[in-house]
Amino acid sequence: MNSKQIKVVSLFSGIGGFEAGIKKTSLNVDVVFASEIDSFAQKAYAANFTSSNLHGDITKIDEKKIPEHHLLLGGFPCQSFSIAGKRKGFEDTRGTLFFDVARILSAKKPKFVLLENVKNLINHDNSNTIKVILKTLNDIGYTVDFTVINSQEAGVPQNRDRTYICAIYNYPAQKYVIDKRSAKANILKKELNYSEFNGFNFFNKLKFNNKQYYIEDILEQEISDNFFLKSQSIQEFLASQCFVEPLQNEAKILKFFDLPKNVYNDLERQRRVYSIKGISPTVLARSDSTKILVNTKTGKSIRKITPTENFYIQGFEKDFVENIKKADISLTQMYKQSGNAVSPPVITGIIELLDKEFINYDEIY
Repeated sequence: MNSKQIKVVSLFSGIGGFEAGIKKTSLNVDVVFASEIDSFAQKAYAANFTSSNLHGDITKIDEKKIPEHHLLLGGFPCQSFSIAGKRKGFEDTRGTLFFDVARILSAKKPKFVLLENVKNLINHDNSNTIKVILKTLNDIGYTVDFTVINSQEAGVPQNRDRTYICAIYNYPAQKYVIDKRSAKANILKKELNYSEFNGFNFFNKLKFNNKQYYIEDILEQEISDNFFLKSQSIQEFLASQCFVEPLQNEAKILKFFDLPKNVYNDLERQRRVYSIKGISPTVLARSDSTKILVNTKTGKSIRKITPTENFYIQGFEKDFVENIKKADISLTQMYKQSGNAVSPPVITGIIELLDKEFINYDEIY
């Protein structure tokens, strides 16, 4: 570990997914400022990290009062921008939470930026949203790369596509090469190559060598009956079926069946039941979690993934989750927090590449 510290600002911090990811790298990090508006998420954050630098609503904090830092992190919400006529970049972001990212970057100009958002950011509002974001970063002085990464690539048992943006201040621009991960990102990059855009090729260098986990690897042993679907109609349905369990694990979603609506009256997505030999669909910020078929003492049963397992599916470690449980966070909030978080193993891989290839300690100190 380098003796020189990388000072970090964390925006829209949630429960600290970015921080959990960085903690697993060799970086010597000091989180000098974090911001999270949700009181339950603040409580969960404080269960694992120091809360002395944790602040509330970022829209009410003067950017000049943000400490100097080297790396800014943030999983900002995806919002449409009001664009009238020619895109003006920074001015177009007013009224959105990205504006708060932009005004802090404009005032403090940290050397490195890592942002995360939903997969759809790339084509949101006919790609106008991300174009304004990228132009704004360019205008402030940042050279930018972006792509879509599936968390499964980092070994977690979940199919979760998210957009990531990495930016470096005052870094030499390059023409984009073919994006290895995202066809939609590649289309936009080809368009940007024909403009006066400052981009560089970062994410193509990113490779994960993590062990692959599957749903069965993260299951708790002692489960409350509350997580099981125990109606008479479901029991009769299961008794009438013949299930063939996959013989081996596969790093993809393995759906067993959809419960008939007359057996389980819910939306189609909530009637899907999956094999534990595969990975989970995307974890959502809600209590109606992934349903799996499991073996019990009385035979086959269907149950929901627990909040603890939701965190494991995201790649959070046991100690992290236990600390949140000790903080007396409700099950509903735990579902919400795990679904809203970034996957720490993805962050670990990105930051390790940033450290290896781009952080020059002599330059930033």
